[in-house]
Amino acid sequence: MEATTELLGKVTNMGMLGYDVQKIINILDIEDEEGFIKEFNDKKSLIAKAYQKGVDKSDYIIDSKLYELAKTGDKKAIQMYEKRKNRDVPRKNKHNLFAK
Repeated sequence: MEATTELLGKVTNMGMLGYDVQKIINILDIEDEEGFIKEFNDKKSLIAKAYQKGVDKSDYIIDSKLYELAKTGDKKAIQMYEKRKNRDVPRKNKHNLFAK
C-alpha cells in the first residue's frame, strides 16, 4: 500500500479523532483493507506513525487547554489536568524520564 502525503495527513486527522481502523477504512474508502490493517498494526510503518502523531497531537491540544484553564484556578480543570498528566508516567518513575 502506497502511503501518500495526502493519505498520511488524513490518517493523522483520524488519529486526532480517535477513530478505530475499521472506521478509517470506511471513511477513506480503502480498497486493500488487509494491507491497510497490516500497515496500521506495524508500529514502524508510515501509516501507524501518522496515526500515532494524530493521537499525540490531540493529547497535546487537550492538555494545553486544560493547563491554561488550571492556571486560572478552575478546580475541575486542575483535577482533569493532573489526571491526564499522570496517566502515562507513574509518579514513581517520573524522575527516570531522561535517564539512560
